[in-house]
Amino acid sequence: MRMAASGSFLPRLISPGLFSTARIQLAVRQFSLPLFPSLTLAVPVGVHLGLPSLPSILEGIWESILRAVPKKKTSHMKKRHRQMAGKALKDVTNLCKCPACGELKRMHRLCPTCAESELTRRARERAYMLTWMQNSAR
Repeated sequence: MRMAASGSFLPRLISPGLFSTARIQLAVRQFSLPLFPSLTLAVPVGVHLGLPSLPSILEGIWESILRAVPKKKTSHMKKRHRQMAGKALKDVTNLCKCPACGELKRMHRLCPTCAESELTRRARERAYMLTWMQNSAR
């Protein structure tokens, strides 16, 4: 007896799809007794399912786990360089001239030069009004 069919002596609890590609091999060792040389006995040695062995599966997983571990800690600078790749500051393209003073300003924004001069002018007016009110109250 060399080969046995996969579904012949297995119980019905095991699904037939499990062994559809694998063949079960029953290893048999034949030997004869010294007293009766014409009589040979077949003794089963072991059953081989044709599936990959468990140590070979674990070896592949173990090797991939060992290779996935970094040898050194990634520095802060290298980590930030990797995370910020492609996120650099973009050039400002929406610039125009201020109609009041002629300085460059961003579109749809207040001109910083004009806004500064307007704020200082208003601050001077407030200071003048406060001093005028204090002087007139006396």
